[in-house]
Amino acid sequence: MAQSGSVAPPVEAMRMGIGKGMLAAAIVLSVVVSLGAGIVIGKYVLSTTASKPTLTVGTNLPFPPFESYNANTSTFYGFDIDFASMIANATHRTLHVVNYNDFSVLLTTVGAGGIDMAASGITESGPVGAARNATMSFSIPYYSANQAVLVKSGSPITCAIPASCTANDLKSYKVGVQTGTTSDGWATSYLVPNETASGMVLRYTTVDTEVAAVTAGAIDVVIIDTGPAASIAAGSSGALKVAGTIVTDELYGFAVAHGDPQDLIPVINGVISTSITDGEYGKLIHKWFG
Repeated sequence: MAQSGSVAPPVEAMRMGIGKGMLAAAIVLSVVVSLGAGIVIGKYVLSTTASKPTLTVGTNLPFPPFESYNANTSTFYGFDIDFASMIANATHRTLHVVNYNDFSVLLTTVGAGGIDMAASGITESGPVGAARNATMSFSIPYYSANQAVLVKSGSPITCAIPASCTANDLKSYKVGVQTGTTSDGWATSYLVPNETASGMVLRYTTVDTEVAAVTAGAIDVVIIDTGPAASIAAGSSGALKVAGTIVTDELYGFAVAHGDPQDLIPVINGVISTSITDGEYGKLIHKWFG
């Protein structure tokens, strides 16, 4: 729910490479892995201060350049993680990042107050955002996005108008989407009713599995947000390319428990607004999107 007095996020930038830096902050890292009906948590503690409370921030990996994980250094990094660090500093808390393998579980958990905040390229606008606003509360928008058509580099798949791909362009292909995301919602609304054969839309729990499927040729297309699509293509050593854009005009927001019981939204909004006016936002755009 975009709030009054919100600032319009800058036009989306296309990322050319992944930076590895992070803002200086004490961070406690956790990885949450879905296992059957339960959840297994493995913690990697980099540093912590006993006297400081934590700000537990949930995310869903991988979604570069917004959130990624370096197994060698046991660190999360990305555009969202840098923002989470600034928010933790503003609340005088130690940042504690938790990864949820299932995006839908992440949204349910933050809405119910199971974590303090979710930072995972979460759309708060449009039909998908309207449903989410009924179960969680959002900051002002901090990023604008569309969906992209990600294919193998040798694929003949094209869109009649690359800047505005339609269901008609993709209805004959096997398309992968991540469950619970805008890509899933778009495919359900526009592709499924028009697909040339049943079962052409396949749903995946994580981004890496759908990317592996298109790389292996098990599916023809992955629909995913444009920033991550560009990042994934750039990091694929030429194996993947972006064939076009699906205009969805999304706005990302940071999510907290429904009703904002901790009164975090004013602090988060302040961090977003200040970062834009003092130039920090532009630095992060340059850092993560080139």
